[in-house]
Amino acid sequence: ASETISIALKKADNNLADVIVVGYGTQKKANLTGSIVTIKNEDLLKRQVASTSNLLQGIAPGVSVQQQSGKPGGDGANIRIRGIGSINAGTFPLILVDNVEMSIDAIDPNVIDNITVLKDAASTAIFGARAANGVILITTKRAKKGTVVSYNAFFTQQRATNLPNKVSPVEHMELFNEARFNSAPTVAPPFSADTIRAYRNNAPDNYKFFNTDWIADVLTNTGLMQNHNISLSSASDKISLFASGTYLTQQGLTPNTYFKKYDFRINTDIKVNDKVTVKGDIVYNKSEVNDPPATSEFIIRQAIGIATIGAGKFSDGKYGTANQSVLRNPIGQAEANGFNNSNTPSLILKGSIIYKPIKELEFEAFVANNTFNVNRKIFNKQYDIYEPNYLTSTLPLKSKTGATGISESYSNGKRNNYNIQGTFSTSILKHKFKVLTGFQAEEFKSTGITASRDSLINNDPYLNNAIALVRGASGGISEGNLASVFGRINYSFADKYLLEINGRYDGSSRFSQARGHQTGFFPSFSAGWLVSEEGFFENIKSTINFLKFRVSSGTLGNQNVGGFYPFASTFQASQNYYFGGVNTAGYAINTASNPDVTWEKSIQSNFGVDMALFKNKLTITADIFKRKLKDMLLTVPIPILTGQASPLVNAGGMENKGWELAVTYRNNVRGFKYDVTANITDVKNNVTDLFNQELVNGLFVSRVGSPLNSYYGLLSDGLFQSDAEVAAAPTHSATTKAGDIRYKDISGPLGKPDGKIDNNDRTILGNNFPRYEYSFNINTSWNGFDLNLFFQGVGKRQTYLSGTGAWAFSSADFIATAYKIHLDRWTPSNPGASYPRLTDGTGINFNNSDYWMKDGKYLRLKNLAIGYSLPTSTFKKLKVRQIRFYVSGQNLVTWDNYPDGFDVEKNEQNGEFYPIMRTTTVGVNIRF
Repeated sequence: ASETISIALKKADNNLADVIVVGYGTQKKANLTGSIVTIKNEDLLKRQVASTSNLLQGIAPGVSVQQQSGKPGGDGANIRIRGIGSINAGTFPLILVDNVEMSIDAIDPNVIDNITVLKDAASTAIFGARAANGVILITTKRAKKGTVVSYNAFFTQQRATNLPNKVSPVEHMELFNEARFNSAPTVAPPFSADTIRAYRNNAPDNYKFFNTDWIADVLTNTGLMQNHNISLSSASDKISLFASGTYLTQQGLTPNTYFKKYDFRINTDIKVNDKVTVKGDIVYNKSEVNDPPATSEFIIRQAIGIATIGAGKFSDGKYGTANQSVLRNPIGQAEANGFNNSNTPSLILKGSIIYKPIKELEFEAFVANNTFNVNRKIFNKQYDIYEPNYLTSTLPLKSKTGATGISESYSNGKRNNYNIQGTFSTSILKHKFKVLTGFQAEEFKSTGITASRDSLINNDPYLNNAIALVRGASGGISEGNLASVFGRINYSFADKYLLEINGRYDGSSRFSQARGHQTGFFPSFSAGWLVSEEGFFENIKSTINFLKFRVSSGTLGNQNVGGFYPFASTFQASQNYYFGGVNTAGYAINTASNPDVTWEKSIQSNFGVDMALFKNKLTITADIFKRKLKDMLLTVPIPILTGQASPLVNAGGMENKGWELAVTYRNNVRGFKYDVTANITDVKNNVTDLFNQELVNGLFVSRVGSPLNSYYGLLSDGLFQSDAEVAAAPTHSATTKAGDIRYKDISGPLGKPDGKIDNNDRTILGNNFPRYEYSFNINTSWNGFDLNLFFQGVGKRQTYLSGTGAWAFSSADFIATAYKIHLDRWTPSNPGASYPRLTDGTGINFNNSDYWMKDGKYLRLKNLAIGYSLPTSTFKKLKVRQIRFYVSGQNLVTWDNYPDGFDVEKNEQNGEFYPIMRTTTVGVNIRF
């Protein structure tokens, strides 16, 4: 008799067997000894953004991602791994896409298979002189067995998260009169009682009485974004092909502001025989960014700042004076002032061969060429300004505003990458060995040319269309090379004792060969102990399924230290000399050289724990780390008699200490799947050496014993309530009156008062680098429905508000208004006000002080996505594998204590910014 046995295989939730991409190879996740985070494609595509860098926010502990603008083509985020890594050199991580260096925002998220973030020296030292700030490895998709065609599309509506609210026309005139009286009591008020009464008694007519909504009239673009992607994945036993094409277009909020991007990628794998595999990749990327020549940031600052009583745009489409003496109208600047257009095409060609003569040995070699261009044209043209003539009831031309001119620039960059490596793996009894060694060379070359002319005869945007001769012409070339030898040894005993040694020997053309600074060695080691594999652990292994301790240490380099020739003196053009009374064109060396300049160094150590509990449903990863930065570049003063600026020298030191925690719980209850991930990170920065100096830069100071670029200013002590209080206080200013900010006198010996307020009373006020960054990511799915909730926040951070929007009537280059927040200003009848007395210009109240510092902590619902996949039975005959519809929102709700009108996620805010976007998206995913 025969029996039939049915066996059901259940997918394990344990992902410890996953293969993780590391530097120049892969490793089993359970055997990793470095601090590494991997992000899969399905986690990235839950959020729809124009710039890939924003997808990393809150996903990986230890990775700080700060978006500071929502501008099309400029809304990418700053990424820093485990704090700021330099004062004057590069602070951002190395980005490698299939081992080719490029911008993360040039990558289409649809083609990403996974992203690996290398955070500690053990994982990054194999990249040597480029790895001091961490490394992000992006692996793109390659075809798997079978054929799949996919179409992904989404449509997004963008709106500003927050903008200041202005006062009404009457409130503006009354408050401006109050401010003028407070500043100059004997001067006649700018607005007469009759004018104010007329505005109060007459409705706006957009001819004589205005209530212009500048924000609404300037932000008239659609703000729509759409993305379409088609991909093909097809593979047989011998040949596999992955091809993808994507088109993205993003309209801005202001007219003539947009971003377009085209991505085409073909990844091909050919298995020649059992020993040889050939790969070929072709990547074409083209982006176009368009903006008004005045920049949309400046136009938005004017829209935020100009009073509502100014004439914007009349009913017949003519532009008004905006009640500005400079006759500059932000609506006209946005609509009719020309354009600033950049086209950036790039092409990557990569070919590689993998040869595996025996099972234990593998050789790989590849050559990659990355060619990228930037073609930019800026065209300024005039637009007409009109002003009503109330005597004749006409609208005559007042002025032609702006100057005509055109500028064009072309640059070409080429980066060639050559790599050959070999990997040998073997095992002897319980001993396992893996040895990697290789050679890499990079060469970079960039050329460029720029030309410009003024006084165009008409509005055709071409250089020849100008009366004037060439206003400016310039060109240049830059070259750099890097040659490196690298290696890694992995050893494990009984799959529970792990050891890894990495090293890279770099030679860089950025440093002087004559002084022996051109080469450097960057080593690291790491070790791990899989405690859960020990015999004594068996009794609790059913509860604690996996436990591993990790430790690592190593030295990394930073070669991004001031251009391609930081060790050499360079001549500066346009340094004219007088010979015989004749002005003669010439060159000069304006900055002293330092031939001994070399890499900045980062010495890092890390201790980590990885755990899995309750049948691998709960996973925990925790790390503590320390980054000691030395030989950082500083400008050290030299005698003024040299006539040259100070050179950069390796003299600074800094330290970052921190910890990270990531916790994930996943489960499946009767078909209801869910997982929850919580991340939290804290990094504390401290400057340790500045060569016996402190670096003051306006609002910021860097001082030994404090964080880099700390806020620097006076300490406030409320508002003066009477002129008698002013007279009894330490000397502030001759103009100080009741209602002004009282500052603390701390500049005397041992911090005691010296009777006056001056720059010596400045002290460190805080720091804007985020502390206690955290996130919550919740995913659920049931019966075809899926839901994603992503929260991201910062537990401690200070920011600074100044300028337009924060200060009443404040602008250096136009006549500004006040805002609703300024209605609560100090007056004798409102002594507990939140804002000082009004003045019509900058003064003592606007000194750098903690009065204008704000609490920057927040929690934001960063993303909410709801999707539904149609049952496959409904379209089975059409050979469609999946149809999923979804809606999502970005930056939907924010919990903070921040002033109205400003986005808490931005750093210093002075009114000239492009707002971060709140978005609503609908999309579809189809797989055939």
